[in-house]
Amino acid sequence: MNLSIDFFLRILALSFFHPSFALIFLPFFYSQGYYLTTPEFLWASLYASFVCFFWLLGYLSLKSRNGWRTTKVNWDNEVVVVTGGSGGIGGLLAETLAIRNVTVIILDVKPPEIEHVNVEYFKCDVSNYEEVQRIGKDIMEQFGNPTILINNAAIVRGKTILDGSISDITDTINVNLLSSFWTTKVFLPDMIKNNHGHIVTVASSLGYSGLPQLADYCASKAALISFHESLRYELDTRYDAKQVRTTLVCPGEVDTGLFDGVKVSFPFITPRLAPLDVIKPIITALDKDEGHIIITPYYVYLMPLLRFLPTFVQDFAHKFFGANDGMKTWRGKKSISKKDQ
Repeated sequence: MNLSIDFFLRILALSFFHPSFALIFLPFFYSQGYYLTTPEFLWASLYASFVCFFWLLGYLSLKSRNGWRTTKVNWDNEVVVVTGGSGGIGGLLAETLAIRNVTVIILDVKPPEIEHVNVEYFKCDVSNYEEVQRIGKDIMEQFGNPTILINNAAIVRGKTILDGSISDITDTINVNLLSSFWTTKVFLPDMIKNNHGHIVTVASSLGYSGLPQLADYCASKAALISFHESLRYELDTRYDAKQVRTTLVCPGEVDTGLFDGVKVSFPFITPRLAPLDVIKPIITALDKDEGHIIITPYYVYLMPLLRFLPTFVQDFAHKFFGANDGMKTWRGKKSISKKDQ
């Protein structure tokens, strides 16, 4: 990712808006003669309280999301399944995990770009439940029960609702959304039985907003966000499997070729991510055995809030950032279509 506003926001988050930094102000002001009742000390206290409050909210959210328990992953005992792992984010994830001497199984309709002794490839149309079920059985017989499932498969057609064919729309929904249902139905039961596992759902920032030429894609990613939320609550309240972690990933545009040619008006504010920017927090969540909500870059945090603003504000934001015109120049990968692979 090139230099963007995220770089400066990250510096602020690790300094001015970090509790350690904020709390230093209190003894510093006191040592300078600004005692408890002085305006300067009161302002410093307010600033420190504000920073600590929001960090505490984040900490409590993380603990609540993980059942108030801390565990560590033992990579020697893990088997990872990655859908759409032949390239892009999935391919880089598979390669990174394989280097750690972890068995990584790729489900895709095309062979992976990487070759590694720890990577196994199964040709699989993950939008087909019977095929996922059959191959899942083979995987469990050969490698044991997968403990980490990364639902990453996705395609883009880039057509308007009227221009898109029936197969364009159904393929997008089936690959982007229903494949997560099918893989979860096949691999989740053993995770619940052992109360151990991790399911990573790779959605998108476009799950928070609809855009021209992306109705099917946006709808599938919005549904994935709800899928993740429902899955987490089912694990907690229906199966008492709080040690089965769930992580949701909502990145902005990632430089994988999926959205080649798409233009934005202000890349400094809405930067294009490198795949490494996305997989780093995923690997961290897996390492710590913690369920996370991974949102990057920072502008994506504002997208859900935009829906609560007046329509004219939403329209202005779309026009200002060039969101409505971005797909006019799209020349993304056509080869990712499951019919073309």
